[in-house]
Amino acid sequence: MKPIVTVLMTVYNGKNYLNEAIESVLCQTLTNYEFLIVDDASTDNSIEIINSYNDSRIKLLINKKNIGQTLSLNKGLAIAQGKYIARFDQDDVCLPRRLEEQVAFFNKNPSISIVCSREYSIDKQGKRIGVWKRDLNNYGAFLGYIILGLNPVWTPSVMFTKDVFLQLGGFDVAYGPASDFEFWSRIALKRLNAKVVPEFHQLRRIHDQSQSNLMADEQSQSTKKALSNVIKYFSEEEDNKDLLNALLLESFKINKFNKKDFLNVSNKINTLIENIALKTNLNKDEVTSLKFLMFKRMGYGFNIASSLNFLPLPLFKIIFYLASPMYLISLRKFVLVMRHKIRALVSTLKNI
Repeated sequence: MKPIVTVLMTVYNGKNYLNEAIESVLCQTLTNYEFLIVDDASTDNSIEIINSYNDSRIKLLINKKNIGQTLSLNKGLAIAQGKYIARFDQDDVCLPRRLEEQVAFFNKNPSISIVCSREYSIDKQGKRIGVWKRDLNNYGAFLGYIILGLNPVWTPSVMFTKDVFLQLGGFDVAYGPASDFEFWSRIALKRLNAKVVPEFHQLRRIHDQSQSNLMADEQSQSTKKALSNVIKYFSEEEDNKDLLNALLLESFKINKFNKKDFLNVSNKINTLIENIALKTNLNKDEVTSLKFLMFKRMGYGFNIASSLNFLPLPLFKIIFYLASPMYLISLRKFVLVMRHKIRALVSTLKNI
């Protein structure tokens, strides 16, 4: 019988947590699945651990040389037999009802192309240390996370239809550790939708050797590259560097604040929202969700900036920062630096 789900896991030197990961998949309440594991030329005993399990659902592919996670995923996806693809990482834990309840969610929502579940974060010893949960009420929310450079779904608990993979051509190796974000962005631009199953189905392990920690800088740059493509799709501007930096909260340090430049970016952001709504035919609720997410993260200073243009720069700055809590971090740093400089100046004057 053809499996309804392919659980796809790539492995590279995963001996520390591999047993727990594999056993959590084998204990799923849904049994009609294949467990496709792609070993990316591990140099530890990962292959021995995998081969120690005598279960016909496990299919092991071994790369002769290390080709990286993205190519390994595409290699596995090309031969996956399941209607649905469930991603999984070598250091995480699947809770028993994940596959069953994600498939049931697809059956109840046939227009959905991708789902993920809520997750608990755990440390190296398996102790719960946090929670990941996100609400994707509609397409506007899904797109909103993309526009902010944030993963709208958490990759290790994702399930998507294989038809989506075939339609979009899989993960793009050019985006390295951000190939998942780039893939979700292409899904969003096709106006395909995603949802979060409201149950907790995954334990995500946080540790120093995880890929997200080891490749954090490269992932950040690759995400910026992928987001740039999305902005170009919606923006009429040739140069969107300032807009991109604003969306990623990388600009507007208070000691370099220029009201003219700021107002220009503010207008670009509001124009971007209008273009997104027009090009993707967002309804009223979707536009509301998009705006809410963007201004919740970036601050409402961008939304009200144009109406405050008449204010003198010092007052303009104060209102902007008060309306944009994320940017208070920059304000706090500025205050600390200025306080240090003033103390140094006072000390110097006393010694004269």
